[in-house]
Amino acid sequence: MKYDLCSIGSALVDITFQIEDDFLQRHKERGISKGGMTLIEKEDQANLIKELNESGKIPGKACGGSATNSVVAASLFGSSCFMSCIVGDDENGRFYLEDLSSNGIGHSSNLIKSELPSGQCLVMVSNDAERTMCTNLGINSEFSSENVDEMIIKNSNFILLEGYLIASPEGFDSFKKAFNLAKKHNVNVALSLSDVFIVSSFRNELIELITTKCDLIFCNEAEAAEFSNSDKEEEIFSFFKDYTPNLLITKGAKGCVGFDEEYSFDVPGIKVDAVDTNGAGDMFAGAVINSLNEGKDLKSSAEFGCFASSKIVQNSGPRLSSEQYKEIKETFSGY
Repeated sequence: MKYDLCSIGSALVDITFQIEDDFLQRHKERGISKGGMTLIEKEDQANLIKELNESGKIPGKACGGSATNSVVAASLFGSSCFMSCIVGDDENGRFYLEDLSSNGIGHSSNLIKSELPSGQCLVMVSNDAERTMCTNLGINSEFSSENVDEMIIKNSNFILLEGYLIASPEGFDSFKKAFNLAKKHNVNVALSLSDVFIVSSFRNELIELITTKCDLIFCNEAEAAEFSNSDKEEEIFSFFKDYTPNLLITKGAKGCVGFDEEYSFDVPGIKVDAVDTNGAGDMFAGAVINSLNEGKDLKSSAEFGCFASSKIVQNSGPRLSSEQYKEIKETFSGY
C-alpha cells in the first residue's frame, strides 16, 4: 500500500488538567518550565496527577504524542497515513491503538507485555491557554531501529520525524535509520524540532542527523532561536539553510514565517480567543503536509496550517472531531 505520510514517534496518552500558575510555581524544583516539556518518572507524574485530582480538578483524556497528533490531522484532512510506535499491554495501550484505527491510520504496533507502562503525558493548561507538559515515556524508551519498517518508508511520500524521539539512545538509532532509509528511497523527510528542551539537550545529535539535509523543518520561535543561537530572523534563516531547503517557524497568534527554495515569506496569524494551545503545532504540521501532498506550494500550505491551528486553540485538547477537520478544509477553500 502507498502512503502519503508515515511517521515514527512516541505513543502517548494525554491526561489534561486546567491549572493556575501557582501550581507550577509550587513544583518548580522538579524542573518544570511553563510552556515547555519535562521528562519525568512515572511515580513523580502519578503524584502530580494525584494532587490535581485531590484538588477537585477534572482531567481530560486523549491520545497524543506530537507525531501522532500530526498524523491524525493529516489523515482526517484526507491523507493516507501510517504510524510506527510501541505501546504496552495496558489500558492506555489499548486506548491508543483503538484511536489510531478509528482515525483510519495504519500501524505496526501490538500490545507488548513489559514492566514499563505505555507512555503518558500530563498536560497542564494555565489560564492564558499555555500548555506545560510532564512526560513519562514509559515503553517508548524501548522503541528501537528494529521497529522501523523499510517497506513502509519506501512506499510513502513523506516521513515525519519528531525530535522527541532522540531522547533515548534507542530512539536516536531508530531516527537515524528512518532518516537514512528515506534518503535511500527518495522519500521527503519532514522534521519537527518538538521542544526547546530537546533542542538544548540534544543539539549535537540533531546536527548529526540533519547534516545531509531534511526536506522540511518545523519549529517554533523559541526552538529556532535555541538551535541557531540567534533571535534575528535573517541569521536564523541563514543557519537553517545549511540543513534544509524548506523551513516553517510558527509564531503562535502571529502566524508563521518561512522559506522555500525560491523565497522567504510571512503568513499572518488569525485572531481568535485561544483556550488551549496544546496540539497547535502538531495540527499545523499535519495540515501543511496534507496540503503539500495535494500539490500546493509551501506558502499556501503554511496558510492552511495557520488556519487549521487557529481552530484547534479554540478547543480544549490536541484533537478535534472528524467532522470539525472536514469543516476546516471546506471552510478554508473559500477563506
